[in-house]
Amino acid sequence: MESDTRMTDRNSGPDSQITSADLEERFSRLTGESDENPSAIQRPSIVAGALLISGMLIIAFLFGRRLGRKRSTFVEIVRV
Repeated sequence: MESDTRMTDRNSGPDSQITSADLEERFSRLTGESDENPSAIQRPSIVAGALLISGMLIIAFLFGRRLGRKRSTFVEIVRV
C-alpha cells in the first residue's frame, strides 16, 4: 500500500542532502523564530469562552448535586 504522497517539501532523491540551512529553518519554525508567523492561538476569545462555559458547567453540576442531596429522602432498610 505504498502511496506517492511525500512527507517532505523537497524532492528526496539519492543525491539530495540535508544542509545546515535546512535544519536551521525547520528549527526556527518550531521555536517561532522564523519570518513566518508561528501557528499560535488565532482567537484567544474562543479559548476564554470555552473556559468560561466549562467553569459554568462544573459549577452548575456541583450546585445541582448539592440541591439533589438536600431534596432527596434517605430511606433506611433494616433486615429483621
